[in-house]
Amino acid sequence: MTTENVTETEHEAITELREHLRKIALISHASTVLSWDQETHMPSSGGGVRAEALGELAGIAHERSQQPALGESIERAEEAAFASGDETLQALVREVRHDYERSLRIPVEHATESAEVNSKSIMAWQSAREQDDFSAFEPMLSRQIELQKAEAEYLRDDEDCLYDVLMNKYERGMTSANFSEICRQVVPGLKGIIDRVVARALPEPEFFRGPWEKTKQLEFSKEVATQLGYDLDKGGLDLTSHPFCTSPVAPFDVRITTRVYEDNFTSNLYGVIHEAGHAMYEQGFEEKWVHTPLCDAISLGIHESQSRFWENDIGRTEAFWVHFLPLMKKYFPRILEDVSANDMALAVNPVKPSLIRVDADEVTYGLHIALRFEVEQALFSGDLQVADLPSAWNEKMESYLGLTPPNFKDGVLQDIHWSFGAFGYFPTYLLGSLYSAQFHQAISEEIDIDQEVAAGRFGEILDWLRERIHKPGRQFMPLDLLERAVGKGLDPAIFVDHLDRKVQSIHGV
Repeated sequence: MTTENVTETEHEAITELREHLRKIALISHASTVLSWDQETHMPSSGGGVRAEALGELAGIAHERSQQPALGESIERAEEAAFASGDETLQALVREVRHDYERSLRIPVEHATESAEVNSKSIMAWQSAREQDDFSAFEPMLSRQIELQKAEAEYLRDDEDCLYDVLMNKYERGMTSANFSEICRQVVPGLKGIIDRVVARALPEPEFFRGPWEKTKQLEFSKEVATQLGYDLDKGGLDLTSHPFCTSPVAPFDVRITTRVYEDNFTSNLYGVIHEAGHAMYEQGFEEKWVHTPLCDAISLGIHESQSRFWENDIGRTEAFWVHFLPLMKKYFPRILEDVSANDMALAVNPVKPSLIRVDADEVTYGLHIALRFEVEQALFSGDLQVADLPSAWNEKMESYLGLTPPNFKDGVLQDIHWSFGAFGYFPTYLLGSLYSAQFHQAISEEIDIDQEVAAGRFGEILDWLRERIHKPGRQFMPLDLLERAVGKGLDPAIFVDHLDRKVQSIHGV
């Protein structure tokens, strides 16, 4: 049964619920725009007042999300959805109920303080990273951990550890025990590939050093993103210290950011492709469900799968460069004069341990996530104190990647996530890679991906993702969505095998 079959009374109940949701979403819209501005255009002197504004808006949104009238509206909508037999409406009210009950557990004062601390903490992190001074960020980091522990206690049900509660904020149904098992399956496979490729360590090609004019880089990466399917009429591209995608209101306003270096075009290009993957996901939500959970991501793992898919499974292939290298040569004719698509594919797929997660290659990236997962667990179990975090970080970098950061900014201060209290977030990055590999396998059974990409045709691939991954929004839990899309459950071996075949194809080992 569809929404066309809903009676007038039932329709009124759903309409009433959606009006409550719209009023909450409009406050979140304003907060998101202010947060985006803070990280892209706001002068540093505006930080204090901006933190107050964001805190005030968070408090208003949280109050609205706890109103008894909303609870009563949910009850009426639940009755209407059940009576209609419409599974989409039932999923809608299920997700609204989920959000409402979680909101009731968190005091407005906590939500307001968290938003204010997030804003101040982001600025503290930016300054500490620029100055390479961990001690300058340490007090705010400690406060963030305290706030996240408090929030986990508010939300806790039967979980054995607080960290599991935080993981479920980002990946419904995931536990630290489950993710530890995934790491036990994936990490040895990744290390095996690394050992095999690093043994023949090819030097970086001379052309790779550039220099790459920043303006031309941005123009090229914007052309790439739009060809892949990112709709700039519903988005934008700005500069920031840490690339991200943000949605004031999906699918109508979904923005991405990047950073640009003259000696490394891949940071900008693949950053833009990655964030465009996130953005295309949110631009693919059904417009009729705007301001509701059905116009939202079910998990950050699924979200990440879309960015990893376009960045790695499309953007780092020889087929990609068959199509896009001629365009890039128009921007950089002298540097790329004698470069082939095969040369470029080999150059953009190094397998080499490195310090920076966002610039890590596809194989070593998973080790960066395993490291952060272990560090976060230790912080929340009490086994690791914030003051000891830099040394613990360096020890794990040596253990996982054989490297020791020479400073804080390339080590423990490199990621923005902890500055806004996103603990339990990092595991979704590896889960996204696992999901992406399975989506790629399923698409390959229906579409000749390399043939389509080499010809510059991305529509059929995007349509596959739109129908199976984007349009459902939050109708299905992450693992259910995966199984519905590919016909099987999560299998880490598919990811490792996928990387193994790719490395053999490109590196010949």
